[in-house]
Amino acid sequence: MGDFFRKHRFRILICIIALLVGIMLYSVTRSGKDYPGSGIVNTLISPLRNISNSISDNTESIISSFTKGSRYQAEIEELKRENTNLKNELTQFEDTKQQLLELQQFMGIKEKHETHTYSEPCTIIGYVTNDPFHSFIINKGENDGISLHDPIVTGEGSIVGIVSSLSSNSATVQTILSPDLSIGAISANNKYTGILEGEIVLAADYKCRMIYLERDTELKKGDLITTSSASGLFPKGYLIGTVDSIEIMDSGLSKYAVITPDADFEAMTSVIAIIDYPGKGDSNE
Repeated sequence: MGDFFRKHRFRILICIIALLVGIMLYSVTRSGKDYPGSGIVNTLISPLRNISNSISDNTESIISSFTKGSRYQAEIEELKRENTNLKNELTQFEDTKQQLLELQQFMGIKEKHETHTYSEPCTIIGYVTNDPFHSFIINKGENDGISLHDPIVTGEGSIVGIVSSLSSNSATVQTILSPDLSIGAISANNKYTGILEGEIVLAADYKCRMIYLERDTELKKGDLITTSSASGLFPKGYLIGTVDSIEIMDSGLSKYAVITPDADFEAMTSVIAIIDYPGKGDSNE
């Protein structure tokens, strides 16, 4: 019975509150003024209003955060796209700058050797597998005017090697680090001559040697060595490298110079073929 009464009393209380709310709303809509009992109603419904406002504020905050988060995510994606575009533009700029540098070097070497004919700059596209002498492949071949045994140089004019095999659109370059090449060499002062050849132990350090030097040679560390054209593989006057040290041959009858090539075999990305020059194919220019 008590439970029923409590339920019945509760219902009566709800009805009274509803009635007061109705009277208040009627009064406001009728005259724009508060009804005398509206203060009691406000007191009764104030907790409900506070809860409602709190829920509303939290909901708005959540919606606002979601909206801002979506906007920020869109901005982040846009920044990522802009960053990718900038990277692509930077890559293109670097490629263009490298091409201009190669062409500038190309013009310099042509001015120095006006009677020689060169290929366009050739890009290194790969290396010969398991070759201790660092042979590599370039992206130009017979269709570009390159022939077997054409000398290969850097854009600065330092010798690299010769074309050892050829296809229509590519070629393999055998480097001066290989013992299979013998190239006439001479000191910059034209006083000492010899033959440049590779050697497997030296090739591991990207070096080679100049053999058949007289025992009384006075070459010293840092002296420049250039091609002499004595072997017919290279025209005269191209830089080979510098003397690293002077050693005695195993026979004890002559000396050899360890040479550090001017060409940086570890950093090279492009080279040039000398496709024609006076005396090509002869033993002397």
